[in-house]
Amino acid sequence: MGINGLLPRILPSAGRENYDLRALSDGLITLTSPSSTSAHHNNHDDGAGGDADSQSTNNSEPAAKKRKRWTRRKVRIAVDVNGWIARAAHGYGGSLMDERHLSYHGRAELRNEQHLQQQQHQQPEEDKEEEQENPAATNNNNNNNNEQIQIQNKQRVEYISKCISFVLQRIEFLRNECCALVLPVLDGTTPPCKRGAVRERSNRRKRAMEQRDEVAQSPPRPAAAAAAAETTTTAMEANNANNTEQEGEDDEAARTEAEVLRRISASKRAGTGKDYSMRRELLGELLKEFRKRSWPFVVAPYEADGQLAYLANTGAVDLVVTEDSDLIALGVPTLIYRLGGWNGSNAANRSGGGSNNFGSVQSTSSGNHLRGTMLHRRDLGSSHGINLLDFSDAMLATMFVAAGCDYCDSLKGIGIVTARNIVKRAFHGGEADEVAMCGSSLIREEPVLKVILNELFRSCHRDAREQVLPLDDPEKEEVRLAYERSFLAAIAMFRHPLVYDPVSGVHMIANDVCDGSTPVSISFRRDERILMQYGPYRDLVTRKEMLYKVIGAPFAPDTAKGIAEG
Repeated sequence: MGINGLLPRILPSAGRENYDLRALSDGLITLTSPSSTSAHHNNHDDGAGGDADSQSTNNSEPAAKKRKRWTRRKVRIAVDVNGWIARAAHGYGGSLMDERHLSYHGRAELRNEQHLQQQQHQQPEEDKEEEQENPAATNNNNNNNNEQIQIQNKQRVEYISKCISFVLQRIEFLRNECCALVLPVLDGTTPPCKRGAVRERSNRRKRAMEQRDEVAQSPPRPAAAAAAAETTTTAMEANNANNTEQEGEDDEAARTEAEVLRRISASKRAGTGKDYSMRRELLGELLKEFRKRSWPFVVAPYEADGQLAYLANTGAVDLVVTEDSDLIALGVPTLIYRLGGWNGSNAANRSGGGSNNFGSVQSTSSGNHLRGTMLHRRDLGSSHGINLLDFSDAMLATMFVAAGCDYCDSLKGIGIVTARNIVKRAFHGGEADEVAMCGSSLIREEPVLKVILNELFRSCHRDAREQVLPLDDPEKEEVRLAYERSFLAAIAMFRHPLVYDPVSGVHMIANDVCDGSTPVSISFRRDERILMQYGPYRDLVTRKEMLYKVIGAPFAPDTAKGIAEG
């Protein structure tokens, strides 16, 4: 999901807050080739074949009329649906919690069930046989279990329905209120270099799910104070005992409230937990709704980030709605963050917020759901929170990796500011600034990526430095090489993701420099030439068998088309 804390530094100054997407409802004016309608109108005449004079006039039309014309078209918006799914999955996570955790009676019932289960596991075989001979007790237990299973299934269905409605309502707002062509883009399978991060997130959801479902022990009751109140004889002693009892009850109520809030928070963090079948069912039902409405969509081969960037950089879409800051490093020209008040200081966030009406379209007006923060790639240099002036896409990708991202953990003690300073000095430090201003190519004594890696090793926390320094220590070479491999793989993931090309219907490497078959922009080629001065990175991005181990291997054309169509 990008660098933590980066968006609050960039968006307030570089972004355009509270931008209403309904301003795009009239469409965009673009240059297009002359349509065939003009030829169609020119062929209309009174006779069957027309006269020779009119034909000669049509053939001698000036070239100016055949030039491109300004036309109006609908705006094309790509949506990172995975962010909305994650928001709904965690926001509605309380729907999967057993409601008995929220009341005294329910918690007592859960404790009794746990106690009975422990007794059943501990009792000898003879007692189990006697219980089997007592059909009434067995039937009663089975009925209770069946009733609880039915409740859980009902919760599951309601949870999936709420998550799907959350996504569909927001897409409908974009389609209807903005009169836009909306293309939802979903994640495919996990790329090889991200499996560790996905595994860690899954473990965190599992731990939160365990906190959600654990049976709370009965809190201590103020029985001693009540007994003292009964045995005391003097009025003062009785009054003190009553006060003590009241304080004990207040403490118990406070502990109960804290426990309920903790459990609700854990249920939201858990989301679907490690229930992969529920996740698959949610995605399957969502795609079914897309097909029912005849809405186009694309399932990326791996990460949706790379697919969204490919569509935006090739002009297939005009802007991307997302909450992932990684798309900044991918060079997307126009991004929409915090749509509908995801977070931050948007007016949409201040109205209709709260957990009780989470995701409710009726809680706010449609205008608030269509307000967000627009960020143009060209405006990054105006950020006050962190200076990104003259940062190229290659510099941004390197900074993201150095500061820590989903593909590579940062070294201890390396944050956004430190990573930014190291990357700035390596690319444009000292003499580099003057040479860059003159438009000349900089001759570097050492490759930029090598300089950055060495500076990261020198600038990290003392505990981390002990494992990687000195740089000439052969015993610590393996630790440095392990981080370097992860570092270079993450940069390759940003620069060359595997994507689906809707035109050719095949999987391809974005900005492929292996064989030069893919068109690459001049600025990208210039940046890539700087990065490829470092031999290990050059070998990684120019050898497909090595690159596929990082970004994932492509599928056959028929399979690729089937994946894209869900």
